[in-house]
Amino acid sequence: MKVTSLDIRSHQLKTSFRGYDIREVEALRDLAANAVEEATRENSILQEKLKDATERLAEHIANENMLRDTITTAQRMVEDLKVNARKEAELLVAEARMQAEEIVRQSQDRATLLQEEIYRLKRQRIELETSIKAVIEYHSSTLIMEEGESKKADEESEKLKFFSK
Repeated sequence: MKVTSLDIRSHQLKTSFRGYDIREVEALRDLAANAVEEATRENSILQEKLKDATERLAEHIANENMLRDTITTAQRMVEDLKVNARKEAELLVAEARMQAEEIVRQSQDRATLLQEEIYRLKRQRIELETSIKAVIEYHSSTLIMEEGESKKADEESEKLKFFSK
C-alpha cells in the first residue's frame, strides 16, 4: 500500500486518557509527512532521470547496433572488393598470357617464314651462281675456240702472205 504525505496529514488519531502529547504527535506527523513528500519528490526526480538514462541507453544500443551493422557491411564490401580485384587480376594475367602466347606464336611463324625465305634465296643464289658459271664457261670455251681459230686464221694468213710475196 502506497502512503502519501496527504494520507499522513489527514489521518485522525484517536485520543485517549494518558495518551501521547497531541502537539508532539502532530509535529511528528508533520515531520513524517514532509519526509514522505520529500521522498516522493526525490523518487519522481530519480524516476525521470532513470527514464532519460533508459532512453539514452536505448539510443546508444541502437547506435551500437547500427555501427555493428555498418562495420559488418563494410567488412563484406572490403571482402567483395578483394575478391573482385583478385578475379580481375586473374583475368588480366590470363589475358596477358594469351597475348604473350599469340605474340610468341606470331614470332615463331615469322621466324619460320624468314628461314624459308632465306633458304629460297640461297637456292636462288646457287642457281644463279651455277647459271653464271655456265655462261662464263660457255663464253670462255667460245673465246678459247675462237682464239684457236683466230690463231689458225692468222697462221694461214701468214702463210698466204708468205706465198704472195
